[in-house]
Amino acid sequence: MRRHPAIPIFKLFGVPLRLIVFQRVARRPATASELAKQLPISRPAVVQHLTVLKQHGLVEQTADGRRRIYRAARDGLAPLREWLAAYDR
Repeated sequence: MRRHPAIPIFKLFGVPLRLIVFQRVARRPATASELAKQLPISRPAVVQHLTVLKQHGLVEQTADGRRRIYRAARDGLAPLREWLAAYDR
């Protein structure tokens, strides 16, 4: 049986703080420092979560001088939407 592309997304979001980090950048682009101020984890921990999300195509990063601004990737959740659509029928 072939593994559906949405499965890694479910696994990634199985980590509650990673899901929260994603939700925050999906609502509004932010730097790791801005996110760390809002969460009970350190900036390096936020960066680790953002890195994992970026590696899986869920988050994009842009440079603004020395700052890195993170936002949800436009098509990052496409595999999840595709998987859910199969159950809408």
